[in-house]
Amino acid sequence: MILIIESCLSEPPSEISCFRDVTLFSKLFIFDDILLECKPGTRAIYWNWLKSHGAHDFISQLVLDSEKQRGYTIKTTNDANCKVDRINYKNLNDIIYKLKKLKG
Repeated sequence: MILIIESCLSEPPSEISCFRDVTLFSKLFIFDDILLECKPGTRAIYWNWLKSHGAHDFISQLVLDSEKQRGYTIKTTNDANCKVDRINYKNLNDIIYKLKKLKG
C-alpha cells in the first residue's frame, strides 16, 4: 500500500515531530511506501526541509502532484481520504486512528 501526504503538511503550522510520527507509524505498521506530493519546483526545498529537521527517514519518494499517484491520501483538499489542515498534537491521535483502521 502507498500513503501520499501533501507536502504542505510537513511545514508550519504543522508540527514536524507530529509529521514524523505519522510517517513512522505508517511505515512500520501499514504502508510499504510513503510519498510526499509536491508542487513543481518545490521538491528540493521540501527534501532539504525534511532532512534538516530529521523527518525524512520514512519518506520513500517526493513526487509531483501532476504524477497522479494512487494510494491512501492525507491532504488539505476535499478529495483526500484523510482531510486535515495541519498535522499537530491536537489531531495526531485522530490521524493515527484512521490509519490503524486500514490495517484491519
